[in-house]
Amino acid sequence: MQEHNKARVYTVMMVPVTGQFVVLLEEVDGTRLLPIWIGRAEGESILIKLQNVTLPRPITHDLTANILETFNAKLTRVEVTDLRDNTYFAELTIEHNSKKIVLDSRPSDAIALALRTGSEIYISQKVLEKCPVVSKPISQEEVDDFKDQLERLDPSEFFKDLGNIEES
Repeated sequence: MQEHNKARVYTVMMVPVTGQFVVLLEEVDGTRLLPIWIGRAEGESILIKLQNVTLPRPITHDLTANILETFNAKLTRVEVTDLRDNTYFAELTIEHNSKKIVLDSRPSDAIALALRTGSEIYISQKVLEKCPVVSKPISQEEVDDFKDQLERLDPSEFFKDLGNIEES
């Protein structure tokens, strides 16, 4: 049986070198962080929710949450399920009329939607085994150093040591 690790958003930051954002998920009951490179729009969407910014009109993730609510569907969980060819994969689990529906999703969209619906976020053990281990910083100095390293890190550098991982 696949093990799942409950997670939450640790931080989101823009990487100036690439113009992309990195969302860091942290294990709730562990010390590992999972960095996921995401697009600008998704990064901004996550930040908007984390900073409790109210916009005059709904953006895509707000609209999706509103659609779910309007149709009495509930996003019960999102999970980062796999890492293949330097790309993360995720799934949305939605319950509607006593039926469970699982949909493929980009992790960035899944996280942005989870934040808007209060849904739980999980990382599969398979992903954590494939991904290089990044441990949570402890002191403020470690946090600042970690952010500096992330700002200079190119996604290809992060994944270069993965090599050819056999799929299970």
